[in-house]
Amino acid sequence: MGCFELRKPRVLKYFDSSRCAPAVKLLRKGCAENVFIINHNYSILNNMRLTIKKLKSIRRIWVAALVVVAGTVFQTCGDKEDIAAVDNQKPVVTLDTDHIRTEPGRLFFIAGTVKDADGLESIRLENAGMFLDKTIRLREIYADSLLHQYRLNYKYTAGKDWTDADRFEVKIIVTDVQGNTTEQVLTVTPDGDFTAPAFKVAPSKEITVLKQNSTLTFNCVATDNKALHHLKVEIPELSIADSLPVNNVTEYRLTKVYTLPTTETSYTMTITAVDNFNNKVSATSTIHVSDMPDFAKMYLADVSNTAQLSSDLFGVPMLIEHTGVYQYRARYYNQKTGTRVRFIPQKTDFTPICFGISADNNAVFTSNPANAQPIVLNDVGYYQIDFNSVTGVYNVQKYTPTDAYFPQGQPMFLNGTSGDTQPYELSLAGAGLPGVGNWSTSNPLVLTQSATNRYLFYAEMTLTAGTVLEFTITPKHNWGWWPEPFYRFENGSPDSKENEYNTKNGGNNMSKVTVKSSGKYRFEFDTHLLRSKLYPID
Repeated sequence: MGCFELRKPRVLKYFDSSRCAPAVKLLRKGCAENVFIINHNYSILNNMRLTIKKLKSIRRIWVAALVVVAGTVFQTCGDKEDIAAVDNQKPVVTLDTDHIRTEPGRLFFIAGTVKDADGLESIRLENAGMFLDKTIRLREIYADSLLHQYRLNYKYTAGKDWTDADRFEVKIIVTDVQGNTTEQVLTVTPDGDFTAPAFKVAPSKEITVLKQNSTLTFNCVATDNKALHHLKVEIPELSIADSLPVNNVTEYRLTKVYTLPTTETSYTMTITAVDNFNNKVSATSTIHVSDMPDFAKMYLADVSNTAQLSSDLFGVPMLIEHTGVYQYRARYYNQKTGTRVRFIPQKTDFTPICFGISADNNAVFTSNPANAQPIVLNDVGYYQIDFNSVTGVYNVQKYTPTDAYFPQGQPMFLNGTSGDTQPYELSLAGAGLPGVGNWSTSNPLVLTQSATNRYLFYAEMTLTAGTVLEFTITPKHNWGWWPEPFYRFENGSPDSKENEYNTKNGGNNMSKVTVKSSGKYRFEFDTHLLRSKLYPID
């Protein structure tokens, strides 16, 4: 009968996607498809299709025989494999924690251990607000073995729009192979804190306290993105360990006064700020008790409070010259009348030593911050101030610089010697600068020359907290070259890493600075003084 001749069927076995299951295929020569398939639970005949090219007649006995064959194979395969119960008890679920405190955009893990003597079937995680509906089908994943213990470690990223007020209850449903289930609830809240506090103001790394006035006074300001818990001050050599609660504020200003022994020695002081999640930050200072030292560095401060000494990215207070033993010279451009200046050896505070005009005798300087009055500069222009830190003798005078100006606006040959030109424009070329290219002299941040002082250049910019800045002060160049004169920062070694002065046509690369607070900033650079600063103006 040609294509209609039925031959003896062959039994084929195969594996489906989830488990081992036998199947029967009945094949007939010359037909496009002629298959009986018995599904994996053997309870029904899933698919029976008979496709033929040409059908004229077929004997009823062959049909009957075919049905008998199919039925015989179906019964032989049997039902689902039975798994004998061991204890038929509910699974045991032990979570690492029942409350996860995270923060928006942060990855976290739903973790724990599940156990069952009968064998684990699945774990389901559910929460509508988190759009979480996940079933971990253990019997399918581990088809060749029956798990009795499983380590759950499911990762999930918190929504960026979550707030501290949100609260999510995640259902964790564990089912064993006998159908027993255990349900637990895990709470997820985005009110966690994973950021350490920071010091807005901290004592300098080196502090000198004079033996004749051995009072240590210092200030610090600590901040936290959520809430501070306490501050701690430790001076182990003096058995000082003061812990100060701060009532869950985000910013706290601490002023402490300690009377130190008059013995010439050194102490180590550590200040630690701790938040409510035990994140912490520490600042360590070495305190030297001695007679007046010959300070290697001295700074001019033209600001009035300690916060302004630390809010800059660099340049405040301004480094001055150490011209001899106990002798110092400051050159300074006064931009407005009535500017008040004092001098400090520690960069971040006006205590414990501050040099200014003595309130008791205006002919000399004093080092006592309680008695030191500022020098008042009443004229716009350049000043030179000399003083001796031991004798207190000082002198203030105006002067006019004689060095050449930067050739702002004058023609500059693009190739350096001849041909096309462009005007000189002093600029900042580097990384992190807003709205300009990355280390590009053809698309830099162009500086403005002061209308009243041709040595002074400035730019104002809006910066975002966390931005890392570094740059060189250089002329703009349309081809992207790096012409002279350019200005980098400190020269040689050691380098303070604090960008305390500039060097013409040389020097070290700028030490990177990180923006502390978002806002508007002003950069100033004086080509005569070779001093620059970048500070907030909001």
